[in-house]
Amino acid sequence: MVGASLRWFEEVFYQVRCHDALSFRCPVVYSAERIYTGFKPTRYVEAVTVYGGYVVYAGFLGDAMRAAQEISAAVGCGKPRLVEFDGVIVPGFVDAHLHIRGIGATKYSIDLSDTESLEELLELVRHEADRFNDWVLGRGWDQERLGGWPTRYELDEVVPDKPVVLLRVCGHAAALNTKAMEALGLLESSSPLVDRGCDGKPTGLVFEELAAQAYREAIQSLDPVRLVVEGAEEALRYGITLAGAMDVDAHVFRGLVAARRMGLLRLRLRVYLSQELFEKLDQLGAVPVLGDNLLRVVGVKLYMDGSLGARTAWLREPYSDEPRSRGRRLLSAEDLANIASRARKWRLDVAVHAIGDAAVEEALRGFAASGCKCRLEHASLAPPDLVEKMASLGVRVAVQPRFLVSDSWAVDRLGPGRARWLYPFRSMLTSGVLLGFSSDAPVEPLNPLEGIYSAVTRGTLAQYTMREALDVETALHLYTAGSALLLGETRAGCLELGCFADMAVLDRDPLEVDVEEITGIGFNATIVAGETVWQRS
Repeated sequence: MVGASLRWFEEVFYQVRCHDALSFRCPVVYSAERIYTGFKPTRYVEAVTVYGGYVVYAGFLGDAMRAAQEISAAVGCGKPRLVEFDGVIVPGFVDAHLHIRGIGATKYSIDLSDTESLEELLELVRHEADRFNDWVLGRGWDQERLGGWPTRYELDEVVPDKPVVLLRVCGHAAALNTKAMEALGLLESSSPLVDRGCDGKPTGLVFEELAAQAYREAIQSLDPVRLVVEGAEEALRYGITLAGAMDVDAHVFRGLVAARRMGLLRLRLRVYLSQELFEKLDQLGAVPVLGDNLLRVVGVKLYMDGSLGARTAWLREPYSDEPRSRGRRLLSAEDLANIASRARKWRLDVAVHAIGDAAVEEALRGFAASGCKCRLEHASLAPPDLVEKMASLGVRVAVQPRFLVSDSWAVDRLGPGRARWLYPFRSMLTSGVLLGFSSDAPVEPLNPLEGIYSAVTRGTLAQYTMREALDVETALHLYTAGSALLLGETRAGCLELGCFADMAVLDRDPLEVDVEEITGIGFNATIVAGETVWQRS
């Protein structure tokens, strides 16, 4: 076994000897009370030996030290190090779908997630507005908790002299004051994405692309390098070592590339370009398909519909609490197939946001027409016929189990009959769908353990969907190797021979504690490519 490790070391050395993301210091042996090398099947060992950013041995501590000594002797680098941690080590968590700039921007925004009334929201915006030089940015409100939608007239009363953009928690709707509407040229807009009152005048509520446009305008003055680096560092605090950075526009992309060149990026990221950026680069024949083990462009992100919370998710049947609406379709199957065909020329993946059942059906129709085994994002409302279609097409699906907690209003939105088809994780797995977990942060918290707990307990929808509950072992797999496969990585989410040496150190074993204690497990350290990149002080 030790000899096999030495042969692997030789292969690794020749593969990555010129790779500036990896270090070839002396090998390091990591040990802990228990080291899980993976889940489904679940295996644990005493120690792992790391060299060149990869796992070169996983097994008994004595053998791990001997493997490290053989490598040290071969390269003449001196004595290998032994690093011992309290608690347990698991493979680094993989978040298949998050928004890296949005995470970094949270400290530069007003946090509206705890506001329980319009009055509380308005008072918080009034109090915080002075810390913004230009655009006032907030995020996290939910009209269900506020008792109504904020309008520009109310926002004008608290901030009359600066443009204000307040994103709903889902990011698919925003409340703007009059200054912001004027700056964006929306007061005279005839777009159906601009909400109007009984008098025909804009209320200040905008949806989908216009909400995204307002957010981009509000955030343009912030340094993109700082935003992406701070977003990445926040993810590392929760044991996340690889993530899918979704909907990356030019502003974010500049920040990512600069951060990588400056050596500031320590989280592995797989980038999905925004549709707008992909279209521009495709026309120029300059899509950036190159990258390395740390930062790589792998796909394009598209939107088929909006969100259930904003009632813009596209449904087969009307909303139960808004019978005049079925939501919005933002893309046709034909357009999806066309974009997928062009993306394939660049060897890029396609990930399609589809939440409502009509949107999921249309996305699957586009996948079938393109012949692309693409990614489906969210697939929130997925009746059995659509789950079977996903499986037959070989579609990969990135889901967000924490939605099960935050979508407390879903039964009112959809009615009990449809609510039972929300987030059918077990049915997807049973049907053979390749499934992976993610947070969609900052929409939901980054902490993977919150997602794992939600997948096991089914949150606020347990009464209707408990048959879709997973066990902890399966949930851990889906937040590690399962999510890695969605990003095209077979070396992440595991700690076997040849895997990335990416680890999360936990203070307790998630497979040994009571389910109700999972979210209380603490993170002690995060290791990427064999280097400790975050440690609890």
